[in-house]
Amino acid sequence: MPSSPGSLRTSLLPSADFGEKKIPITRQLQRHWFRIHPTGTPALHFRNLPHHRFSHPDGLFPLLYLGATLQTCLWEVFGDDVFLGKRAISSARWNGYDISQILVPAVTVCATTLERTRDAMSVDKASLMAPDLSIPQAWSLAIQRHPLGFEGIKYSSRFLDQSCLALFERGDLPSRLQVAPLGALNDLDSAVDWLEEREAALV
Repeated sequence: MPSSPGSLRTSLLPSADFGEKKIPITRQLQRHWFRIHPTGTPALHFRNLPHHRFSHPDGLFPLLYLGATLQTCLWEVFGDDVFLGKRAISSARWNGYDISQILVPAVTVCATTLERTRDAMSVDKASLMAPDLSIPQAWSLAIQRHPLGFEGIKYSSRFLDQSCLALFERGDLPSRLQVAPLGALNDLDSAVDWLEEREAALV
């Protein structure tokens, strides 16, 4: 049952006292993550771009987006093309990307994947995935400003029940990341298999 009547739900925003809230700190253990990035661009390229979910224009730190698996990354980058483009992906776009594996050391994150974290933040899943990116970006800015000094945000993919990580370019974290290039997307059997499984054509 909805908490209030009406056909439209209101997206939630951080409260004025967000910095005083006791947000749980989650220690994300060291593990490998994956990143799809333009060919010729370093895998470790922290940026703030307006079309990125947690990249607020006034953010304190540029961000680096990672996926738990190669499939997560493929969905995050090409999922809209698969669904909105009638399972057609630009071959020029596909051929313009590489994939790298990144070893991320243990970091402290705001894990919005956890119910207890969202409860402490007073936010719902829908607001963190709102199509109006100013909503999740506002949450990112609040997390960046929180005195607990989070090193990133752990969140759920829009397409899969898998995790993504948005790391902040904070302190010495970038220097502690280790990159292993895996090559161009079109040279990876697992990436080509993903295309075939989706019955997606390169056009």
